[in-house]
Amino acid sequence: MRTGSLRMPVFAGLATLTAAICLGPAFLTGVWFLPTAFAILVVGVGCEVARRTAASRATVPFGGLAALAIYLLLRYAHDQALFGIIPWTDSFDHVGKLASAGKADINRYTAPIGVSPGIELLTVGGVGLVAVAVDTLAVTFRRAALAGLPLLVLYTVPTAVAPGGVSWVAFALAGIAYLALLLAESRERVSRWGRPMRYSAARANFVPEADTAPLSQVGRRVGATALGLALVVPALLPNVSASAFGFGGGAFGRGGGGGSNKVSVINPFLQLGENLRQGDNTTVIRYSGKATYLRLVGDDQFTGDVWKPRNLTVSRDNNDVEKGLSTPPGLSGTVSTTKRHYRIDVFDLDEQWLPLPYPAKRVSNIDGTWLYDGSTFNVFGENSSTRQISYQVTALSVNPTPQQLASSSAVEPSSVRRYLDLPQNMDPTIEDKADEITKGLATNYDKALAIQNYLRDPTLFTYSQTVDATVGDSGSASAIASFLQSRRGYCVQFASTMAVMARLLHIPSRVAVGFAAGAPDGSGRHLVGLHDAHAWPELYFPGVGWVPFEPTPGGPASAPPSYANQQPGAGAQPTSSSSTDTLGRGTAGAAGQPTSAPRTPQGPLKGTGSGGGKVGAGPVQLPIVPVLIVLAALVLLAVPGLTRLVVRRSRWRHASTASAQALAAWTDLQDTLVDFHYHWDPADPPRRGAARLAADRHLVGEGQQALGRIASATERARYAPEMSPVGDLRADVGTVRSALADGSSRWGRWRARFLPRSTRAVAARIGDLFADGLDAVDNLVTAVTTRRRLRRT
Repeated sequence: MRTGSLRMPVFAGLATLTAAICLGPAFLTGVWFLPTAFAILVVGVGCEVARRTAASRATVPFGGLAALAIYLLLRYAHDQALFGIIPWTDSFDHVGKLASAGKADINRYTAPIGVSPGIELLTVGGVGLVAVAVDTLAVTFRRAALAGLPLLVLYTVPTAVAPGGVSWVAFALAGIAYLALLLAESRERVSRWGRPMRYSAARANFVPEADTAPLSQVGRRVGATALGLALVVPALLPNVSASAFGFGGGAFGRGGGGGSNKVSVINPFLQLGENLRQGDNTTVIRYSGKATYLRLVGDDQFTGDVWKPRNLTVSRDNNDVEKGLSTPPGLSGTVSTTKRHYRIDVFDLDEQWLPLPYPAKRVSNIDGTWLYDGSTFNVFGENSSTRQISYQVTALSVNPTPQQLASSSAVEPSSVRRYLDLPQNMDPTIEDKADEITKGLATNYDKALAIQNYLRDPTLFTYSQTVDATVGDSGSASAIASFLQSRRGYCVQFASTMAVMARLLHIPSRVAVGFAAGAPDGSGRHLVGLHDAHAWPELYFPGVGWVPFEPTPGGPASAPPSYANQQPGAGAQPTSSSSTDTLGRGTAGAAGQPTSAPRTPQGPLKGTGSGGGKVGAGPVQLPIVPVLIVLAALVLLAVPGLTRLVVRRSRWRHASTASAQALAAWTDLQDTLVDFHYHWDPADPPRRGAARLAADRHLVGEGQQALGRIASATERARYAPEMSPVGDLRADVGTVRSALADGSSRWGRWRARFLPRSTRAVAARIGDLFADGLDAVDNLVTAVTTRRRLRRT
């Protein structure tokens, strides 16, 4: 086996690397590429080391596989390795867990997908295996053509799953690298045929040298033509869905990146009780900044059985949280706000809702695509998970005064009236109790305080995670009625009851689900565990916006904020100063250190219902792809006619003398005859050919006279040493063209104008120039390599 040259291993690695670029549309970020590129390098080195140790062909791939395995273990399980460098059993276990998590993410999300550690591991490992296959076929067994099969995998995967398919730029790079691999293999194959004698100008004699330049020229021309067709044809094809061929979603053509993609999200409200009752208080979030509630989602629809978020339709371009969130609904400039900054680290919390303080202003340094709804400020991931991510948040701490809340208008705007919707089958005892609690109170603010203080009264209600069977873990209307009788429950019942009573009293409301403030860890940060899962109501006050209240008297709940910490009708003085501006000033139960507790497929907050989020380009969906196809077809149809016009103008622009004008007229006439499908006999002199043309196409009058002037001027220009000025030959050519058009059919006239055959010569000329350029490159490469070999000789 030849091991001296590194040309083939280098070109094999380059082909794999460029083919891996095609995977880009399948991911939301490009963080996977550099680890993948290094894996290809490691595989190439491993295979080459095996070849140079005189290993048999069958054992060379194992060198690449061993190098790839060591790289994956050191990169993704170095913390579990002995001394950080020696893989151990724990390393294999950790890599296996990462691979399982990545597989679960792939099954759960659709492309483009966020790059979690598990997905990155599978991507790097998969491309590494392709690199082993390409090196084995192209380098070890010298079958570069067969190496295209594993490379095709890297192209077909994103074509089948990515919404926009593979871009032509990525395909072009991969195609060029594959052609380079084929040409490199052909050069080495020809060089093994022998060493024929070739004349060397440098030595003025014959030297043994393999002349592969002609083969390279032919190969480059054929490859360039094939690559050009492969780039042009998909651009002209409609967006054919791969599902029509049984391969799932995706596109074989250029594809359309727009449209609406459904984002499936879960409702964490449903099993808060189960999470609160878990024995292990696993830490799922750590954040730095002022203590605050972390809101996952605002449930704004009440079906009578459950609170859930409504389906969301947002703009991918305008609602990206990294571009900033809009002004919170209803918040006016008269309300005092304080800007807060947070850094949030999420551990094993597998959610599509992003935990944030309310209201957030901007999220930065976050992996994946996260979009928000402008009315609820629900932030959800477009095929992104919260597991193992970190980000920074700028949020507002809204500090309304009791006077501002009390003076808020009782007439809500039309945009929030849906927050008053209730099912028809509501238990009348709930409304009776709401009326009883708020009897004699005039403002919505006093009514909200009355409901909150009623539910927080320790002589009436008891916080308990163990509820009666009639209450259960839901926030349904029947559960609320039973809760008002048993008066035992936890945050789900307290928050649901206050939100439903508020709607019965014509106060817009919703239920927020997330986490309480957690416990400080002693280093200026807070740890949030599963036992801090919490729900609380948010009520709407015009001019202030959505205001959180805290009716839950125990558990992870903090004391009510300052604006809600007083009695109805008591004026502006709060009854307690334990909390000043927002929820989250109290303390919660201790949370343990971050652990790697097993996760269910739904994550720590296991919801069984679902809301939905739909990502679209806006409310109006235009058929962009068909329109672009029609425009592209029109542009292509206009190219020949425009080319003919440019050539004609350029020809006459450079005709400054009488002889040059006669030559331009004759050349333009010949092109015109080609356009009208008339064959001019090259043996005919100008006058005889003109007479034959006039007879064949029945040219009479001005057309015949103009043709005669062109022929006469052409003969004079050919044979006379000097030529006197001629008439307007350009106008004469136009006259002949009009006469030919009059004698042709309608289709003949349109064909001559928009599809002139004379432009074929221009296309052929451009092709020759392109081929000459490739020949120049080939000659330059051959000259450089020849000089190097002569120096070695």
